Order: sequence, then structure tokens, then C-alpha cells
Amino acid sequence: MPQRLVALFFAAVITIGITAPIDARESKTKSTKAPAALSFIVEDINGKDVNLMNYHGKVIMMVNVASECGATPQYKNLQALHDKYAKQGLAIIGFPANNFGRQEPGSNEEIAKFCSTNYGVRFDMMSKISVAGRDRHELFQFLTSPELNPKHGGDVKWNFEKFLIGRDGEVAGRFKTGVNPDDPKVIAVIEAELAKKSAIKAGRDRKVPPAKKNYQGRRVAFTMHWLAADWLTRTAREREEATSVMIKQLKLKPGNVVADIGCGNGYHTLMMAKLVGETGKVYGVDIQPQMLVFLKRRAQKAGLKNVKPIIGTWINPNLPDGEVDLVMMCDAYHEFSHPVEMLKNIRKSLSPKGRVLLVEFRAEDPNVPIKPDHKMSKKQIMKEMTANGFKLAESFDELPWQHMMFFEKAK
Repeated sequence: MPQRLVALFFAAVITIGITAPIDARESKTKSTKAPAALSFIVEDINGKDVNLMNYHGKVIMMVNVASECGATPQYKNLQALHDKYAKQGLAIIGFPANNFGRQEPGSNEEIAKFCSTNYGVRFDMMSKISVAGRDRHELFQFLTSPELNPKHGGDVKWNFEKFLIGRDGEVAGRFKTGVNPDDPKVIAVIEAELAKKSAIKAGRDRKVPPAKKNYQGRRVAFTMHWLAADWLTRTAREREEATSVMIKQLKLKPGNVVADIGCGNGYHTLMMAKLVGETGKVYGVDIQPQMLVFLKRRAQKAGLKNVKPIIGTWINPNLPDGEVDLVMMCDAYHEFSHPVEMLKNIRKSLSPKGRVLLVEFRAEDPNVPIKPDHKMSKKQIMKEMTANGFKLAESFDELPWQHMMFFEKAK
């Protein structure tokens, strides 16, 4: 799974994290949100998937490392930090990268052997990635983005730059190559963050269940990247999907509370926000911070103040309990990597008369020009929803390409 995310939510893209300007959570529920810096799946040096959320609650130092750099002896300092502070909650993560001076030319196996033999490295090492340029890994796209990480953004300039993540999952500091890992300035930030209590009980002990490759006889689909966000607002979408007809069938009223899971850049979210009015609310849920930034921009441009971006996790949309009148998943559900956990938490979010809407491309129709993994049949939808405590309330079958099926809690 090189340089990709395990996706829960569709937005025609993958989604994660959230930035400080966005109101990610207004409710008082106890569900855990995924901080932006930790909302990624990476590979370790042996090629195994690592969910960065498993580090939540620790203080983390992320370093882009190289084996043939003048700063390579910093491995010794990094290992010393690990030895001194690991039991207190410090995790050091090395990301080998060949971006600068071609100073990390080896394979993952060669890098692991070099680190062990020369520096006795025992802290966590990940597979080789790109940390700069057009092909930079999504994690470093976030870390270096001036907009998503305004205090500590900016391109990585050389090997052994260090990003410090606090117990709360927020970026707490950044240090350039010339600042050694044991510099007093670095130690001061590490010790200050270690002194803070973890804001999340689940934190480091909470493990996200393995992502499903298949569910109820259906292969779980992969998703596109957030860089394809413009596809969501393509001019042909109304003609292809009759979006205005679909939105009308929602029968929204002023004051309704609605959730758009897999909201992406807010194509549907803004339409719904206009219908529920100032007294209503629309939660735009996604797991990719870039998409929530796009959503916020579009909502501000449209003058809509009732759109509330929420960062979800792979298992939880982080919606407030018992509040939502309609949870919509448009071309999203088939990409959930944890459908059982997601539907369980969606049930909790519903108001007494709340409904869940699935809009999915029709698998029964070979003329719908969508890849098979991104389609669902009515039979399959019914199979999965009934298995998770829902019953069909009504359906609308007049859209050009998609099923539109409303569900409510089964008694």
C-alpha cells in the first residue's frame, strides 16, 4: 500500500485530519477524532502498514533521514533521545528520503541494516518516501503546507528536519537540519509536551481494527486522491447524475440537522446548507484535511455559516449523538474500510426520526460508466444495511445512474 491512505469516506478522494481554523468538533460526545498529522497510513521499513493514529497520545518526532548525509550522525542523537524518553511517551519515527543530494540511494533493507549496524537504531523506521517535490508523501504534504500547518509549514530543505507532534496530535515544533536532536531548544519542547497529559484515553492503546478488503461478498473499493477534488464540481455532473433532482428528494426543511459523510469539497454540502437555512446545520465529514479546507473556503465564499466541517476517523464520523435528522453518503459507503464500525456510530448520531441515505451507482446497469468496485446493487445494499440494524424506509429510482435508498433504524 505505497503512499496511500486507507479510506473510509468518499469524496472522490481520500480524506484526513483538520486544521486549527476549522471547527472540527462542537459536540460533547466522547468519540476520538483523528488529528491531521496522525490521520495517515504509512509503511514501516519492512513494508507493513502502520496507522499513525496508534501513536496518538505520545509525543512524536518525525524526521526525514538519509544514510549518506553530513547530518547522518544525528542518528546517534536520535537513538539517545529514544533511550532517554521512550518510556515517558516519546516516539521517534524516521522517514528515509532520497530527495536531497541523492543521499539515501539504498533499498529499505539496506537502510535498515545501515541504521542497525552503524547506530544501533531501535526507534521506528518507515519505508523510503519522498518528502519534497510533486511526489511528496501525503503526510509531508500536510506537514509542509503553510495553509494546513500555518505555524510550522514550508518546504523541507534538507535531510534531518524534525517535526514534533504533541500528545494532542498537533504540530508543536519544527527544527531544521542544523539543529541537533539533543539541542536544548528541542529538549525543551519535548519535555514540555511530555509533561502534558494525553487528551485521549484511547490514545496509544486504541487500535483501529484491520481494514476490510471484502465485506458481505463485496470487494471494498479504493478511492481517488484529494488532488482530484475538482472532479467533484465538474460541469457535467448535473447532467450525469441529476444532482438537483436528488437534492429535491431529500425533502429538507429549515432547521434540519444533516450530515454529509465523504463531503469532499462540499458539492452536496452547500446545496443542503441552503435548504436547511440559518436555523439548520450541515456537518461536512471527511478524513482528509485538504478537503475540509476546500469545503470551508467554498462555504465562506457562498456566505454560508451553517456548515460545520468535522474530521472523521476510519471507524467513526464523529457526529454528535442523537442529533442528526439525515445522514447522507453519496457514492461513499462502498469505500468504507470499516463499514460495521461506521454504521454503528452513524446509528448513534441519528435523531429519533433520523434517516440514513445511501446514493450508489447502480451495479445492475452495465451502461453506467463507473468501475465495478464503485457500484452497488440494491440487493447488496439491502444485505449490508439490514445486517447492521437498518430497514428500508423508501427509495427513489429516477436518477440516471444511481440508486437512492433511505433507511431508518430497525426496531
